[in-house]
Amino acid sequence: MLSAAWKLALLPALAFAPVLSAQTAPAATPPAPATAPAASAATPTASPAPVKVENEDSFTVIGLTVRTNNEAEAGGQGKIPELWQNAMMGGQLDQIPNRVGEGFTVVYSDYATDASGDYNYTLGVRVSSADKIPDGMVKRVIPAGKYAVVQSDQGPPQQVIPALWQRVARMTPQELGGVRAYQTDFEVYPPMTDPGNMQMTAHIGLK
Repeated sequence: MLSAAWKLALLPALAFAPVLSAQTAPAATPPAPATAPAASAATPTASPAPVKVENEDSFTVIGLTVRTNNEAEAGGQGKIPELWQNAMMGGQLDQIPNRVGEGFTVVYSDYATDASGDYNYTLGVRVSSADKIPDGMVKRVIPAGKYAVVQSDQGPPQQVIPALWQRVARMTPQELGGVRAYQTDFEVYPPMTDPGNMQMTAHIGLK
């Protein structure tokens, strides 16, 4: 369960993080909102962790979802910020049964084409069973397969989350460990204790 402090700290950063997942580098890093934690709360590490390629097992996520695209999210017509706000402040994720662990997962799935097309964006939690899906939520099955695992630096969320996706955007297939499959990608957020000092990982599906 997320504390109130964490919910307030994550909202400003995560509102624009998905836009950067398109692997198209933005012209500049979006400015940190005034409500975000102070940058001095923690300093990201100087050298990013190396990319790892792993064969991962399948698992299931239940959560809230929207269908969107990066053009809409970047242009101020996106659905993801409202999804985060509703989930974090409304406490829906705390009501999901059969939850595994205390962290949460974001799933990118059902890509229409590639980074330029529509995709489903699901914010949820891992579950041991999907026999009970709360009203208004969906099940997403992350397929087993090869994923590039990219870990963020450790620091304030409004810094480390966009920095991770900007790093991915600059990577060649050789640096990433393969060509993106554009089938399923996901982000993993571990249990959180310090709203000014976090770390997350992106798992990017490869062909």
